[in-house]
Amino acid sequence: MSEYPARPEGLRFLSGIILVSADPARLVTFYRDILGVPLVDERHDDTEPHWACELGDVHFAIHPEADYPGEATTPGAVKLAFMVFDLDAQIEWLTTHGVELCYPPTPFGAQSRITAVRDPDGNLIELTELGPSWLNHLKENRAAGGDLIASWTAHLPPSGG
Repeated sequence: MSEYPARPEGLRFLSGIILVSADPARLVTFYRDILGVPLVDERHDDTEPHWACELGDVHFAIHPEADYPGEATTPGAVKLAFMVFDLDAQIEWLTTHGVELCYPPTPFGAQSRITAVRDPDGNLIELTELGPSWLNHLKENRAAGGDLIASWTAHLPPSGG
């Protein structure tokens, strides 16, 4: 018998990724202006000004260290992977803007390719051009309950009106 109580549910969805930086404006310039992440200025509750957007169903944000006092923020400790539709075009854009690849584009499975760069804080950023088999995997995952909107809707109370 387990010493832990029964878990109410398994975690199936990632709701957010928050990068914390000593120089968030520099990091935003890289992610927004170089990588093309659609970050916008945001401020709410008692947080410092920060930048955020939705990437698919995931909230992506960059915050200053002041929003996380006492928390360890080790530069280079994060590894992110972004899907791109045209890896060659992305590499050309990055090279034009002085961003060096960590390694040349490499096959990733039978139909995909991958490379990586480092952001200004030293975090590894993988750029993956996923092949058709990944699309099929995602479709199968959604059909098996991996659709955030469908799952959330199923947990809402019935409307009385």
